[in-house]
Amino acid sequence: MTCPICNQDHGPLIHHFKGVADSFLLDILASEKPGWRQENGACTRCIDQAQLEQWRAVAGKDYPYTEEQPGEYRVLSIPQRLAAHPSYTGEGVTICFIDSGFFPHPDLCQPENRILKVFDIHQPEKELNWEHAHAHSWHGTMTSVVGAGNGWLSGGHYCSLAPDAKVVLIKVMDENGVISGEAIASALQWVLKNHEEFAIRVVNISVSDDFSTPYRESPIGRTIASLVEEGVNIVAAAGNNEGELLKVPANSPHAITVGGLNDHNTLHPLSYSLYHSNYGETADRTYKPELIAPAIWVPAPLLPGTKEQREAEALWTIYQTERPYKKAVAANVLNQTSLPQMLIRQPLEVLEQQVADRIELAKYISAHYQHSDGTSFAAPIVCSIIAQMLEARPELSPAEVRDLLLRTARPLNGLPVERQGFGVVHSLSAIYHAEKIHHPFPLSFNPTINYEAEKIRFRFRQETAKIVSAIGSFNGWHQPGIIMQQDDQCLWEVSIPLPSPGIYPYKYLVNGIEWMEDTRNLYRRPDGLGGFDSLLIVEDHN
Repeated sequence: MTCPICNQDHGPLIHHFKGVADSFLLDILASEKPGWRQENGACTRCIDQAQLEQWRAVAGKDYPYTEEQPGEYRVLSIPQRLAAHPSYTGEGVTICFIDSGFFPHPDLCQPENRILKVFDIHQPEKELNWEHAHAHSWHGTMTSVVGAGNGWLSGGHYCSLAPDAKVVLIKVMDENGVISGEAIASALQWVLKNHEEFAIRVVNISVSDDFSTPYRESPIGRTIASLVEEGVNIVAAAGNNEGELLKVPANSPHAITVGGLNDHNTLHPLSYSLYHSNYGETADRTYKPELIAPAIWVPAPLLPGTKEQREAEALWTIYQTERPYKKAVAANVLNQTSLPQMLIRQPLEVLEQQVADRIELAKYISAHYQHSDGTSFAAPIVCSIIAQMLEARPELSPAEVRDLLLRTARPLNGLPVERQGFGVVHSLSAIYHAEKIHHPFPLSFNPTINYEAEKIRFRFRQETAKIVSAIGSFNGWHQPGIIMQQDDQCLWEVSIPLPSPGIYPYKYLVNGIEWMEDTRNLYRRPDGLGGFDSLLIVEDHN
């Protein structure tokens, strides 16, 4: 279709805008084409450009994340695609990455080395060999740079949302290329013993065990629960097979599990769709994932010195050389690529097309980066947002972090909630609400069950409510429900008698009209109406 603004042929045009929320965007588009109206539609490239102009207007002309990559093959940076908050960089926060292996990438080590500790869980006292990048190092290097890289090799362009965070890197793949549940559990137990020394507040796990064990029967699950109790946020990748059950640690109720978003390398949410990540009910009777984040078209580093990195550098050197000198340059570097040397004798147009095709096929986006896909990269993006939140409000507990992330996420309308959880993580909103918290809130998750006193206490934070009630199967879903009492701030609470053992779905009813999930509860199930029921699980304690 032809875009009425740029007059270029593109795919389907975007026609649906939110009047108030997108008013600034609509004004910019209309200024580009006098007489344009939103029902005429616009291509995603024009909308992207308008959104960049919107961010410049909000953040100022020196906003650092709007520079475009040279050439025609552009991939949005992570700060661009998530409208990153320009004031927070994860400073003062340490993120621990548990993964296959690592390499000291310049994006983590320049201009200062932000790696506090790196070791192999199988040989913790042996120093890692950094002379040559090993294939086992690639995955962990990518996840750590996506979560905490500063974009050193791209002039700051392909940076993460937490470029000033410190990192601890724990290798869990053995010499045979196997990642065992025992190794992951040992890594988590090391974090449990050492998190205070290294100020670890966030742990990213983009690897998994082979089992879907309930958390109380899993050393990984039990250690995650202990870490969360100690104030450490655990984030796990959901996995990349929507037909499979979630495995440990992604099925842990105490972890924030991240599924995949396909934003189609564009900025406008109306074109978003779901990535093929794992989802569904876990062995602990809750649904995962909690959130989705970009899991495709994600800029990630190439391992320095590998044949892939040398090929990318050679191809981009040819691609960016001026045409009169292109063949001469190609003659010197084409042997570093998988392209045939005979291209030197072909017409220049053939050489250019072959180079461009190879760049696109290999997913190279510069001499040092490629775009990658998988929930392995969605999870560290959420870790970097948590690092920003903790920089803004260091006293946030894991329960409060989870609450803010889930309450500010943006659901994809018309798509199954069991696949997306509460929706697309929204960094600006989460950080905004973290900044605005002025009232202390209980550190624990909801609800609190006192088996000795045979009481259950619900607590709910809602700043604008005039009346709140708890309604669920424990009272037959009868309205107005059990009226909650407000303290002198914004905390609502109520205690009810302990019902008999069982699973009781419930919601909060705010001001008599708005049904809300309990985002501080670890357990939930789809309500059949496009949302979730929170679950009160009462166990037999006799």
